[in-house]
Amino acid sequence: MPIDYIDEKKSKTETVTFRLSSDLIDELKKDAEIEGVSLNSYVAKIFANHVQWERYERKVGLLPMTESFLKGVLDELTEEQVVYLAREIEKKKFKDMLAFMKDSHDVDEFIEVLRSWLTVSWMQHNIVVKNGAYSFKIRHNLGEKWSLYVKTLVMDLAHDVLGKKIDAVTMGPTLLSLKFSK
Repeated sequence: MPIDYIDEKKSKTETVTFRLSSDLIDELKKDAEIEGVSLNSYVAKIFANHVQWERYERKVGLLPMTESFLKGVLDELTEEQVVYLAREIEKKKFKDMLAFMKDSHDVDEFIEVLRSWLTVSWMQHNIVVKNGAYSFKIRHNLGEKWSLYVKTLVMDLAHDVLGKKIDAVTMGPTLLSLKFSK
C-alpha cells in the first residue's frame, strides 16, 4: 500500500519502547523487508493507518469485502444506479464520516481522509501537489463502474464539502485522474 504524497508534513517525533513477542517482531521485520522499508518506518505506517482510519472503520459502518464480490455486484448495476448510489447514499455517509473523523473540513483534512480511504481500499494512488493544485492518479482492479463510482463520489464531495470543482478524467477502465486547487 505505497503512498506517494509529495507535500507530506514533517512533524515532531519521539522515541518510545514497546514489549512485543519475538514472533510478532519477526513477522513485522519480514513485512518491512518485503515493503523495502525499515522496521521503524513500517511500524510508523501501521500506527498512522490506525490513527487515520482503522479506529473509525466500525464506528462509521464500513465493512470489509472481497474485490470479486464488489466487482460482481457492480457488474449487475447500470451506470445510472452506480451514480445514484454514489450521490444519494455514499455521499451522505462520507460527509458523516468526515464530520466524525475531523473537526474541520479544509482541503488538507479532506485529502487526508481521501488518502486513507484509497489506501485501506487497496487503490494504488499517486498524489502530487504542484502549482497550488492537487493531482491524483488512482488505479484499481474493479472496472469502469468502480471508476464511475469513485469519480462521482469524490467530485460531489469536493463540491459540497469544500466548494471545489474537481476535474476528473477516466483514463481507462481501472485508472482515474483527479485534479483540483488547494
